[in-house]
Amino acid sequence: MSTIERRTGGAGEPYYSEAIVTEAEQSGWLVFASTIIIFTGLWGIIEGFIALFRATFFTGAPVFGPLATWAVVWIVLGVLLLAAGSGIIAGRSWARWFGIGIVSLNALNLMFAIATYPWWSLFILTVDIVILYALAVHWPRKIPATAGS
Repeated sequence: MSTIERRTGGAGEPYYSEAIVTEAEQSGWLVFASTIIIFTGLWGIIEGFIALFRATFFTGAPVFGPLATWAVVWIVLGVLLLAAGSGIIAGRSWARWFGIGIVSLNALNLMFAIATYPWWSLFILTVDIVILYALAVHWPRKIPATAGS
């Protein structure tokens, strides 16, 4: 459930005498969010290459700009989503905020590209909202050992 990391260095020094309790296990929400972020990133890369090489796959035209521009945007967002998902799995605190930002950009991107494939965009938009919930609410906390014991 939790581990206690004790810093020992100086006897009587207040900085080293404090113990920190951290949750060692990630919550199921974070494992879900990171896994789905990675799959969403992979799908973004795949759909970017499909848009570059087989534009007839999509039903309509994007709202702004040509499909080739959106293909590059999808590939770049896919790579950034992969980075965020792997950072979240590693438990990095920067990855939480990076993931929230990139998933928000991905949701905005899907709203602009909803004309190209409406049902899939709505599905992934819903998944992005669940991912944002998981990243915003469920994150391991650090608690001073005196308050948690």
